[in-house]
Amino acid sequence: MRAQKIIFSTGEPAYAVDRHGRIVVWNPAAEQAFGYPDSKALGQHCWELLKGQDAYGNQYCCEGCPLRDMAFHKKSVNRCKIRFKTASHEHKGFTVSTLVLFDGPGKEILVHLCRPDTDAADHTGRDQDIVHATPNHRNGAITQRETEVLELLAKGKGTSEISSLLCISVPTVRNHIQHLLNKLNVHSRLEAIMLGRRLGLI
Repeated sequence: MRAQKIIFSTGEPAYAVDRHGRIVVWNPAAEQAFGYPDSKALGQHCWELLKGQDAYGNQYCCEGCPLRDMAFHKKSVNRCKIRFKTASHEHKGFTVSTLVLFDGPGKEILVHLCRPDTDAADHTGRDQDIVHATPNHRNGAITQRETEVLELLAKGKGTSEISSLLCISVPTVRNHIQHLLNKLNVHSRLEAIMLGRRLGLI
């Protein structure tokens, strides 16, 4: 399997899932980072094994994984920060990059490259402080226009499309998106969408 060769050639923890979220490749670095041998990981649903959480302690991994959905619908997936459960029942932080590999028609797999978060210790304490925070308690309240931008992002619209739909310039759209990321204290558009849904903003 070409994907297996690629994943095993990196020193970063990496694993791959099929369209149903079942782990089909698990490299040695993943075994070391997460503590699960491949005999335990292979064949399991990723969300059941790793139980990923965002910075707020909310469930990130799920059966309807937005990363998997976006990737298999040929939409770009930005890297994001996720805390995964290890075999020792602690959560470790990782910056996750996602890509799709094609091994033939109907054989696409989703690869997660997981770079250990070197600031995990700092994040842990900070996460406990902000777990109950809402956007209004951070860097100012989210405006109506920013909410409109967030809703369009959630519908899969790109920067240019949002610019056209809202009759504002592309730089203005980018400014709104950056303000959203800051106010929600997230690092990617996908994280903003997921948190916005959890908070009832969209």
